[in-house]
Amino acid sequence: MSVYPWHLPIWQRLEQAKADNHLHHALLFSGEEGCGNEAFLEAFANSLLCLKPADDGSACGQCRSCQVLISQAHPDFMAVKLLDDKQSILIDQIRELNYFLGLSRSYSLRRVVIIQPAERMNINAANSLLKSLEEPAADTHILLLTEHPALLLPTIRSRCQSVRLFLPTHQQALAWLQQHSLQHSVESLLETALGRPLAALALDSTDTLNHRTQWLAHLIQCLQGQGNITDISTQWEKFDKVQLLDWQFTWLKILLKQQAGDKNTPISPELRDLCAVLNQQRLFSMHDKLLELKKLSTHPLNPRLFVESMLILWQA
Repeated sequence: MSVYPWHLPIWQRLEQAKADNHLHHALLFSGEEGCGNEAFLEAFANSLLCLKPADDGSACGQCRSCQVLISQAHPDFMAVKLLDDKQSILIDQIRELNYFLGLSRSYSLRRVVIIQPAERMNINAANSLLKSLEEPAADTHILLLTEHPALLLPTIRSRCQSVRLFLPTHQQALAWLQQHSLQHSVESLLETALGRPLAALALDSTDTLNHRTQWLAHLIQCLQGQGNITDISTQWEKFDKVQLLDWQFTWLKILLKQQAGDKNTPISPELRDLCAVLNQQRLFSMHDKLLELKKLSTHPLNPRLFVESMLILWQA
């Protein structure tokens, strides 16, 4: 089964609903990117279309339906995604989907649709989908995937059964990552990827972790009254300002959890040093000041001055 270990409880619950003939016609899956959620939807769609599924519900991969799906020519399956160079899912795509849902099934037991990212449907496309959600065709399942369910129309959300795809536990993510050959520390990768294992794996083949480590080292220098702010800002002025801010917000969140007594959130040795120096009041103060800076992060300000402003917060 091509389902990640942290998804198994959801998979089993959906397969039981399918076996009991209680599976909702429209399922709204929500969860963070970098956790394999797209793979989960694809595996579940395969399961719904397979003519001879295994005992655990997974697609057999051998029947006619599975073979045609592998060739990307399945007449009972449709995927609606962002078109190239488009920022939204358009109404014409949903009109095509509505027409597709009105057709007779070819040879699968069900007709299946995946819409992702669902929150990117523009208002006209979302409204066009409502009729298919309100008056579903028989043996048809619409699977929507979103990272931001609140951005969907309330009328869309109310007509779907919500399925939350939670982040894996730290131990689950750790165990999965340890099966791969990695260049960097597993703990550092997971910390950088905010606990998302597939995002952590992708980071391992980039320079992102090295950049993040260097940036933290420079912040610590400023905190300790060392290093030259002008020299450091010159090194970072061409780097993505939002990325630099997001790293700091992540570290502050981890430090605040530690000071609140959370022993389940792993902390690197460098952050442990910070935790000993910064009290809770200072952490909250820095968080608020960084939030003010973030409002300016997309403005065409002098990049060096912007980075200097961040560094000064740590030196203050």
